[in-house]
Amino acid sequence: SGLASGILAWHPDRLARNSIDGGKIIYLIDIGKITDLRFPTYRFDATAQGKFILSIAFGQSKYYIDNLAENVKRGLREKLRRGEWPGTAPLGYYNDAVSHTVKPDPEKARFVYKAFELYATGNYSLEELLREVHRWGLTAKAGKPIFKSCLAKMLRNPFYYGVMVYKGERFEASHPPLISKKLFDSVQAVIAQK
Repeated sequence: SGLASGILAWHPDRLARNSIDGGKIIYLIDIGKITDLRFPTYRFDATAQGKFILSIAFGQSKYYIDNLAENVKRGLREKLRRGEWPGTAPLGYYNDAVSHTVKPDPEKARFVYKAFELYATGNYSLEELLREVHRWGLTAKAGKPIFKSCLAKMLRNPFYYGVMVYKGERFEASHPPLISKKLFDSVQAVIAQK
């Protein structure tokens, strides 16, 4: 709107980390909307050479972000290959900050096992099982009550017998399973019937 004509920033990579933002800033310099850019570690001149150097700096920040994304994905895949879960542990487990592994939650794991056992009998609907789980005092993260959708997701999650599914791919897990594959299959059969 013309109230300001310059930008103060730490470095050009703080202004643009993708080609659209970098191009927009250079375009605003071209049309005179931005007349000055100031950085404590980098000198910018509103000349052809200055804009060229600025576009190189934007390109370097784009390269940095793309490279970082590749490294993070590679790290996650390596973790999965080792059988380690790269995210937040599901109900019944916790993320051990010391060993960076997933471990059974001493308070909740037995209730998760019990929920699988009860549902495998075929004598409980999801609503009835939810009432039982609430009666036991089993809660989700931060003490919040478990919802029906959370319980349904838990009963379908192969994580509990030692298989991790991440972005559609299956990986053998290194964490201790809470249930057997046989119990999991029994629960899946009950879910299919209901």
